[in-house]
Amino acid sequence: MLARLALGNVRKSLADFGVYFLTVMLGVAVFYAFNSMTAQQGVLAFSETQDKMFDLLGMVIGGVSVFIAFVLVFLVVYANGFLIKRRKREFGVYLTLGMSTGDVVRIVALESLIVGAASLAVGLAVGVGLSQLLLQLTSALFKADVAAAGGFAFVFSADALAKTAVVFAAIFLVAALLNARTVARAKLIDLLHASSRNEEMKLKSLPLSLVLFAVSIVLIGVSYKLLIDNGLMEPSPEFAAATVLVCVGTVLFFYALSGFLLKFVQLARPLYLRGLNMFTLRQLNAKVNTTFASLSVVCIVLFLAITSVCGGIGIRNAIDGSLDRSTDYSASVSTSFGSYNAEAGFQAADLGAFGEFAEQQGYDMVAGLRSSVAAVGAGDYDAVVSGAAQVDLLVDPSDGLVMDDVERASGLVLADYAGASINSGYGVYPVYVAALSQVNDALALAGKPALELGAGECAVYSDSDITSGFYRDVVERGTELSVGGRAMRVVEFRDDCLQTTPFPMNTGTLVVPDEAVPEGARILQSILDVQCASDADEAAFGEMMDAVSDTDNPDTWPITLSMTRADVFDQSISLSTIVAYLAIYLGFVLVIACAAILAIQQLSDASDNAQRYGLLRKLGAPERMIDGALFVQVLVYFLFPLLLAVAHSACALVVVTDVVAVFGHLDITSMALACAGAFLAVYGVYFAVTYLGARKLARE
Repeated sequence: MLARLALGNVRKSLADFGVYFLTVMLGVAVFYAFNSMTAQQGVLAFSETQDKMFDLLGMVIGGVSVFIAFVLVFLVVYANGFLIKRRKREFGVYLTLGMSTGDVVRIVALESLIVGAASLAVGLAVGVGLSQLLLQLTSALFKADVAAAGGFAFVFSADALAKTAVVFAAIFLVAALLNARTVARAKLIDLLHASSRNEEMKLKSLPLSLVLFAVSIVLIGVSYKLLIDNGLMEPSPEFAAATVLVCVGTVLFFYALSGFLLKFVQLARPLYLRGLNMFTLRQLNAKVNTTFASLSVVCIVLFLAITSVCGGIGIRNAIDGSLDRSTDYSASVSTSFGSYNAEAGFQAADLGAFGEFAEQQGYDMVAGLRSSVAAVGAGDYDAVVSGAAQVDLLVDPSDGLVMDDVERASGLVLADYAGASINSGYGVYPVYVAALSQVNDALALAGKPALELGAGECAVYSDSDITSGFYRDVVERGTELSVGGRAMRVVEFRDDCLQTTPFPMNTGTLVVPDEAVPEGARILQSILDVQCASDADEAAFGEMMDAVSDTDNPDTWPITLSMTRADVFDQSISLSTIVAYLAIYLGFVLVIACAAILAIQQLSDASDNAQRYGLLRKLGAPERMIDGALFVQVLVYFLFPLLLAVAHSACALVVVTDVVAVFGHLDITSMALACAGAFLAVYGVYFAVTYLGARKLARE
């Protein structure tokens, strides 16, 4: 009997359970889909590096899923709280009719079981479909073919299914226990009169609300300026202040929002008196003011979700976009021989016997690596290398060129171009010097046109988005720089990448004629670019360099870093995909959480105010007008947290763009549009469900 009663209650209360069902269903679908990703390894053709990175992705997602599980626990418990509050009067009637408290508790538990089982089943079905979409997305992002014929394979993960079932079973159990505790502890009088409780407004003074609203706008504006001016490259009191101000400003914004809206509309008297606008505004004035804390939290969480998704996917696109111009060579090998800045001067690296070997080879990397490969028995160097070019990045220890010198000579300031992408001490760091002949050899190896310089002329190379704009203007101004005591006019800028690397790293190299290289110049870094005739030769060269790098034989070249083109593609794409997936996973769940909280609060409000809507009907208000007033109320409640979150994110993404400039250009526009579309879709579904549910509750 109790089971039939519980089933009947669920059927007649579909509007009440709608948001709960939708939230749990989406949570189950996303949780299963992302935890099933490890099953994709069996149908995707991964390289060894990609396989390791995908294992890492699985571990990271597993760790993040723990946090996601706690978020979903909160959501389910929060939604259950609304359902219990909504039906307290009904439970009181049951007790009045002679049911025991235990019977009521069992009814509640059965209802939770029915809705939970249905949402779990539907969520798993949707999750299986979503996992197939993720498989195709993974294939595209990792550039890994689906092994099955026709490029399609069905993936099902029993482990993800079991994990999802266990997690949500635990969540439902917690929710059921809390529901039972609430019903068991409630007094009959409280259950019967639960719907008659009113919320007390926190801010009743209209002038004060206007002042606080203005203060909130000022605080938020100041926080934006502090963040944009100081960036995220290094910790600072300004960043901490910006964080505090934006949080305080957000809270004050929603605390005073209702009063501001009321006053704003009152100024337009005809609008204020039209239809039920006066009633709607008074409803908003009371509800927003009493829920400002939750609205503030929702806004901040939405801000984090939008920023993480846009930033994460943007970083991935930035990395992938830089690969085409940073992989002109089959492989690049680099060795660091020291460091330099204007304060400490030249500091030689401690390479021990390996450094002595390099010196014996005359710092000739081709000769040194050829000998090293033979010494460790790793193969035949000349058999796999079809061409090579060495570029030495130099500095004059007695008079090294640094960024401060370039700024003084040009009258430009790098920070005006790079924004928050650089730290405060950038001025003492070196601008490398390279010989024209070496650079032209590297350009020829990549099939690019050579540099042509006359006497007293130099060119500047920078493949980094951080400095490229700055150096273009340095050239445009015809800036003269002193190199080894010689005046050199900068006549050309190039953004070619002189090595194969995961992301552009050259923030400034001055190319001078060979005769203009300072006599006492020291090598900071040597780079050997290599071309191989085939992928097999490229892989063999990489294995040779690994063998040389791992040996303890002192008669070998000191390798700091060795990267093949395949290594760069695999590592860059894999790492950027991990970032993108985590951003999507977290962002999607957080948006669901925010939308669900807003929906539940609005449904609760509609339930509490059902008598008021009934009174309006008795006074002659048409149903269409009441529905319109309810629509506006729900829309404002959903819209303002999103709008403020978008404003916060727009500011944050300006700073994020500067930070990720080290990876390449971040395309915020396309990511913002894609993110907005996805978020609006989720928001739209919750808004529609909320409005329809609230309308039904208001008609009771």
